[in-house]
Amino acid sequence: MAEVTPYLVCTSGSLEGQVFELSDTGLSLGRYPDNDVVIPDDGVSRYHARLLYDNGSLWLRDAGSRNGVFVNDVRLSDHRALKVGDVIRIAQTEFEVRWGIEEVEDSSQVQPEPDKKKRWYWPFS
Repeated sequence: MAEVTPYLVCTSGSLEGQVFELSDTGLSLGRYPDNDVVIPDDGVSRYHARLLYDNGSLWLRDAGSRNGVFVNDVRLSDHRALKVGDVIRIAQTEFEVRWGIEEVEDSSQVQPEPDKKKRWYWPFS
């Protein structure tokens, strides 16, 4: 079985069409240049949100942003597990959650290999 990697596809906003694969350290999203995903929008905080992959689940956490993070049009209050097809909105930019194996029709049945699981820790604690 191939390695399954979660990734984001930008579906609207200034980054539309770009794909962001989750690295071993997760993904940081924000306006500041040292984020993994730099969103050039005045409505985006310098460090807006963070994505982490933990025990087969993809987690999103608001990093204390001023304007919030929305998942499927619901404002995130702390952190949340994401699933394939969820839409993340930060200011005017939207991302769709996808998994790294495109040819699998029902991606909800794709699981990472047991020896590939990693433990992540929130840097915002």
